[in-house]
Amino acid sequence: MPPLTLNARPATADPSLTPGAVLASPHVTRLLTGTLLGRLPNAMAPVALALAGTQSGGSLSFAGALSALYVLASALSPPGKSRLMDRLGQIRVSGPAVLINATSLLVLSAVAVADQAALATALVVVAGLCTSPLEASLMIQRVQASGGS
Repeated sequence: MPPLTLNARPATADPSLTPGAVLASPHVTRLLTGTLLGRLPNAMAPVALALAGTQSGGSLSFAGALSALYVLASALSPPGKSRLMDRLGQIRVSGPAVLINATSLLVLSAVAVADQAALATALVVVAGLCTSPLEASLMIQRVQASGGS
């Protein structure tokens, strides 16, 4: 393989590999639809937390801190969840994670966020740690769909 230089030309892509051809591949549409729908709650939760924090009389900085805690907790937990998925399987990890996440967020919606800041913070951290492990699940599904082991 020749060394890479700034003047090297990029390899040309396979002309038969069009977006339509990729989407027509078996399982691709199902995988993309599932991951898109799965990402919506993770994207909406920080916005909802910010709104809940300010609407209940809390400061914008507290509401922003709740959103940041959720995002941070959800960013720190995937390596551990991925290891668990390797050991226990997707459903044994994803199922409880989703239930704990949903329960935490539902309980949080019944709590006066500004008045019970410690409880709200704990619920946000638990919900963030238990977000659905979408990346690990999608990676496993991609490998299985491509015929890998």
